[in-house]
Amino acid sequence: MWQRFMRVVRSFVGFFISTMEDPKLILEQTVRDMQDKIPVMNQGLAKARGGIIMIEGEIKQYEREISLLTAKVKACVIGKDASLGGQYAIRLKKTQEALARDKEQLAAAKAGYESLLKMKEKFMREMKAKTDEAMAAIRDAEASKWKSELADTFEQFEVAGTDATYDEMVGKLRQKLAEAEGRLAMAAESVDQKAIAIDEQAEALEGQELFKNFQMEMGITDAGSGAAEDKKEEAKKTIGAKEAQKDQA
Repeated sequence: MWQRFMRVVRSFVGFFISTMEDPKLILEQTVRDMQDKIPVMNQGLAKARGGIIMIEGEIKQYEREISLLTAKVKACVIGKDASLGGQYAIRLKKTQEALARDKEQLAAAKAGYESLLKMKEKFMREMKAKTDEAMAAIRDAEASKWKSELADTFEQFEVAGTDATYDEMVGKLRQKLAEAEGRLAMAAESVDQKAIAIDEQAEALEGQELFKNFQMEMGITDAGSGAAEDKKEEAKKTIGAKEAQKDQA
């Protein structure tokens, strides 16, 4: 009985969680969580780099001490001071051992630092890929949202008492466009083509007359037109002579 009750409780809890889950918000929070890890990684890299610098400083210090102790041991050998030379020799040996340990630690620290750098690079690549994928999913979710709203809007139209579908609305818009184009074609065909031709001819003649006026103003005459004028004058003289002969007869 208790197990059945727990199953019912879990089912209700799962139902409420599923209804409250917003994939967009969860993806955005996931991207923020990944971005929050970057400062932590940078802090770890800074500590590792600081450790390397510290070890390098110790190595330089040990190398200076080794050089100095070596010189002292040699001086004791020359001075034949075995007691003091032995003390310097022990210190030299311990310093050399410390230098060797530091060099091993430095190699390990550099290897660890390089590993951290590679991990960060890998993390940054994966984060960029996941961020791009999340942003694309969010954009798709936004697109699906307005597409759903648009579909709901079209489904609310009513034609002849029934709900009109998206295709029906598009068909009506296309029908209106076809009717408008048909009316425009009929209006264009109803224009008097003869009147248009006469207007064009009259405009051409007017242009010729204006051109002749420009010729006259500029003192430029057409040779062909001048010869025609001379022929007209000769014809007038011939007709006048014939009429005079008739009058005398």
